[in-house]
Amino acid sequence: VTSRSQVRRLLADGLGYEEAGRRLGVPAGKAFLIATGLPADGGGALTTAEQHRPGMPGRSTQHLAGPPAVNPTSDDATRHWLRRRAVADGQMRRAARERGVCPEGERAPDDVRDLTDVLTHDHDRLTALVKQLQTLPGTGQGATEAQQRRRRAVADVLAGTLASHAPAERRCLWPLVREALDDGGRAADRALEQDDEEARTRAELRRTPPDGEDFDALAERVGAQVRRHIA
Repeated sequence: VTSRSQVRRLLADGLGYEEAGRRLGVPAGKAFLIATGLPADGGGALTTAEQHRPGMPGRSTQHLAGPPAVNPTSDDATRHWLRRRAVADGQMRRAARERGVCPEGERAPDDVRDLTDVLTHDHDRLTALVKQLQTLPGTGQGATEAQQRRRRAVADVLAGTLASHAPAERRCLWPLVREALDDGGRAADRALEQDDEEARTRAELRRTPPDGEDFDALAERVGAQVRRHIA
């Protein structure tokens, strides 16, 4: 159990509560509570005596009250456990087989009326496809043959969407950027260079079988390129 003397000794050495807490394995707010007997959230007005307690800093302690949030679903062990459960569940396997590759909830063609709508529609579709591709385990993660086939199908739809999306931007968007912005020419040239790079990656991905680690690496590269493109 962390003691008051331990915390105060670290404070006397010149450390702040964040570092003292890290070394002692407790949140910064708890280290403050141990040292002073007061909550870090400043829930009430302090008396003069409380303001001069050992360990009281000369500034607000609100930032110490909230420990860093941890999302357990981002933990690798949690993801692996969820995948094993999903693979072992017959109903989930059947639902995965019956689910189409194309993202759900896409807008109908009649809802896409102008250039902004077209590009936004494509970007939404690309984002959904990249998420699908990243969710499915690759060969290096022990993917089954069915999962490899699905990764192939998602990658093909993703590559096809990119192949039809890039010409629309070349034809309609980048000429407007060149005319409207002071540095539009440079921005458009940079975007076109990225388009060429993405096209080479797409072509390589389409040629690569889905049952090898080369496919996994290319899928990661395509995902990174899509995120850069949309940003």
